[in-house]
Amino acid sequence: MLNSTTHRKVYVFFISCLAASISLGKVPMSVSLIGLTLNWILELDFQLKWKKIKDQKYLPIIFSGLFLIELLWLPISKDTTIGLNVLRIKLPLLLLPIIIGSCTSFSKREWKTVITTFFIGILVSTIWVYLVSIEMLPTKKDSGTVRDASIFMSHIRYSVLLSFSTVFILGIAFKNLINKSLALAFFLWLLFLIFKLATITAILGLSFALLFLFIALIFSSRNKHKKVYLAGIASLFFLIGLYVTTIVNDFYHIKSKERSFQTHSIGGEKYQFDLKDNTTENGFYLWENIAQKELERAWNRKSKISFNSKDKKNQPVKATLYRFLTSKGLNKDSVGLSKLTKNEIQKIENGETSSVAYNNFEKRIRSLLYQRESRKKSSDPNNQTINQRVVFWKAGIDIFLNQPVFGHGPGGAKTQFKKYYKSRNTNLNKSNQLLAHNQFITQAINLGALGTIIWVFVLFYSFLKVEKEMFLFFVPYLILMFFAFMSDDMLEVQAGVTIFSFFGTIMLFYSSKSLGAS
Repeated sequence: MLNSTTHRKVYVFFISCLAASISLGKVPMSVSLIGLTLNWILELDFQLKWKKIKDQKYLPIIFSGLFLIELLWLPISKDTTIGLNVLRIKLPLLLLPIIIGSCTSFSKREWKTVITTFFIGILVSTIWVYLVSIEMLPTKKDSGTVRDASIFMSHIRYSVLLSFSTVFILGIAFKNLINKSLALAFFLWLLFLIFKLATITAILGLSFALLFLFIALIFSSRNKHKKVYLAGIASLFFLIGLYVTTIVNDFYHIKSKERSFQTHSIGGEKYQFDLKDNTTENGFYLWENIAQKELERAWNRKSKISFNSKDKKNQPVKATLYRFLTSKGLNKDSVGLSKLTKNEIQKIENGETSSVAYNNFEKRIRSLLYQRESRKKSSDPNNQTINQRVVFWKAGIDIFLNQPVFGHGPGGAKTQFKKYYKSRNTNLNKSNQLLAHNQFITQAINLGALGTIIWVFVLFYSFLKVEKEMFLFFVPYLILMFFAFMSDDMLEVQAGVTIFSFFGTIMLFYSSKSLGAS
C-alpha cells in the first residue's frame, strides 16, 4: 500500500496529466481521468474525504449534481443504451468534483505544476494544429476548410479552449505568476491561431472575456497602470472593430453599379438574370450574365468533377464556379471560363469561391455575410452555418414542446432528432442532420423544463461559491462557456464535458488559504 504522501504525488501527477492532455484528445484525457480515479479509490481513507466534503457544506456533491440529475432522469429515456452511453461521456461531471473536492487544495507549488503542464499541452497542440493548417502534417478530416486543422477535437471546442487559455495567460501574468514577456508572446501566438481557425463563437466569446478582464484590471485598487490598460483595451477593440467594418464594407462595395444589359452569350445562349438580387462577389453582381448550359459543357471538358456534383468543401460546383467567375468580373459562360488558369480551376474544385486571397478570418466573415444574403433567395440551408442552425434550433424547440415538462431523458435529443428528420422535410442533407448545436436546447430536450431548471440552479448555486480571488479567471470562463453553449452541444461529447468540468472544478475548489504551503 502506498502512503498518503505518495498518493498525493500521484494525485498531482494525474491532475497535471489531465491539464496537459485536455488539449490533446480523448485518449490521454481518458487515461489521466482513469489514473486519477483509481488513485483516489486506492488511497482509501474515505472518512477523511467525506469530512472534507461535509466541511465544504457538501459542495462537491452539489456540483456533481449536474451528473446526478441526468442519472435520475435515466428511466425516462426510451433508449437506455444511448442514455447509459451519454452518462459514460459525462462521467467527468461526477468524478472531478468528488475527487478534487474531497482532497486538500493545491499548494502554490502544486498550482504552478498544474498550470505549467497545462500550457505545455497547449503549446504542443497549437504547434501541431498550425503545422496541419499549413499542410506540413496530415489531418484526419477532408472538408477542405481550415477547421480540418483542429484534429484533437471540434474546432469550436478547441477554439474556446484556446480563448480561455488566452485569458488565463494574461490573468496569471498580471498576478506575477509568469514572466510578462513570455506571457505576451504566448498571448499573441494563441490570438494568431484563434483568428487562423476563424471560429466566430470563440472570437466573440474571447472579445467579451477580454473586455471583462481589462475592465477588472483597470478598476483594481492594486493596479498602478490603469491609463495604460485603458488605452490598450480601447486600441484593441477599435482595431478589431475597424478590421471587421472594413471587411463588411468591402463585401458590400459595388465596383460596377450599372447592371449588365447583355442578352446572349457568344455561344448564342440567352443569359439568365435576377435584377432584384443584389448579391455581389468582390464587388460584381452575381446573378447576371449566366449561360448555364454553355458553362456546364465548357466546365465538364476542363474538369473531372462534374458541373452538377459537389466540390471538395461539399458545396455545389455550379455555385462555387458562379462565385469565382463573378469575383473576377467575368461572365458565367464559356468565354469567362476560358480565361481561368489551370490553378484557378483547381481552386474551384477545392471549393474556393473567390479569386481574391483572403485570410481565414476574412473568409469566415464574408461567408457569413454571403449566407445572410443568399437566405433571402434560397431555402436551401445546407453547408451554411447560420441557416443550418436556424433549422437545428427550430427542430430542437419543436422536440422540446412535444414533451416539455420531463423531457426525453439522457440521450433523448439524439433519438428524437433522428425521428424528427425522418418525419419532417427540413431540406437538410443526411450528413447535415445534426443535434441542436445549442447546449441549452439539448439540455431542455433531455431533462425537460423541470430538470433544466434544477440543473441551472445547481450550476449557479455552485458557481456562487467560487472565491472572489478567482473571479478574474472565473467570469471569463463563464462568458466563454455561454458562447460555447449557444453554438455547440458542448456537454454531449467527452472533450467538451472534460473542459467544462475540469476548469469549473479547479476554480470552484481553489483555496487561497492553501497557497502558503510549499
